[in-house]
Amino acid sequence: MTPVFDPGLFLYRARPVSTTFNKENGIGRKDLIYPPKPRVRLGRLNRSEQPVFYTSMHKEPVFFEKPRCEGGQRTRPVILETAEKLIVNNIGYTEYVFRLFGAHRAVPRWEKPSDPNSNKDAISLPEFSAESVEKVLSEDECREIHEAFSKYFMKSVASGDEHQYKLTTAIGELHLGDIKNLGTRFAGALYPSTRMWANGDNLALLPWFVDKHLEFRKALHVRIDAPTDTGFSVTYLDSARGFDDSGNLIWSGKPPHWSLDPGKEGKFTFVLGLDEDGDFLKSKNGPGHWVAVDAVTGEPIRMR
Repeated sequence: MTPVFDPGLFLYRARPVSTTFNKENGIGRKDLIYPPKPRVRLGRLNRSEQPVFYTSMHKEPVFFEKPRCEGGQRTRPVILETAEKLIVNNIGYTEYVFRLFGAHRAVPRWEKPSDPNSNKDAISLPEFSAESVEKVLSEDECREIHEAFSKYFMKSVASGDEHQYKLTTAIGELHLGDIKNLGTRFAGALYPSTRMWANGDNLALLPWFVDKHLEFRKALHVRIDAPTDTGFSVTYLDSARGFDDSGNLIWSGKPPHWSLDPGKEGKFTFVLGLDEDGDFLKSKNGPGHWVAVDAVTGEPIRMR
């Protein structure tokens, strides 16, 4: 089934700080999305000089998708939010691929959300036994085609072997185009993250959707600390929530924080789920965030 996500879906992307991408030169919205046509090289879902916006459904893959992070490396993750219904095709979500990568999750299935105003249950996990899955797959007349497309599209491509993207791009193009019964077209394709062993989900969105229906929420400046093969910690250094008159991000000069007036006391509660900007912290019970209120009045205290 084709994934359909209601407006309000948070998406994540990150770029490492470099001599051309930094605060001193100014960072505008164009620097946070797809590159200009002359700078576009062959990629997993795009031909040369054909821009595509590569993003993620989760915060973790934006770090893993980059070349191996070194301790002390600085990067700038950005969070964006969809303002329109997002319809994408999907590639790589087969039992074969998930077993090949050793994924620690079941293959997602997509269903219509129970609440038309919410996208919280857009993705659910199947509750079938291994025997049931095998039976369903054996009855899938297109199983061999799906697995072949998935196998070659999800192929890991090493630096210097980018010519292999010619095949993945061709497969990707077969999954795009018009959706005649809905009078619209696919906005892109969803596929498992190869660098996260299929435990995360990436999106390749076409420019028309990005330009019209993607809104900026927040940018962060972080430092990578103590990276390992399977994870790392980060230190937040700065944040930005808007743009100045010239179109560049306005950096606050400090990480996100709460500020209390003199004599005031705050009450802080850790709540599971994403905050209003789509950000979160990891906990043993899943993603969550801190909520702060005035200890006397109960009025919310906004993070700055």
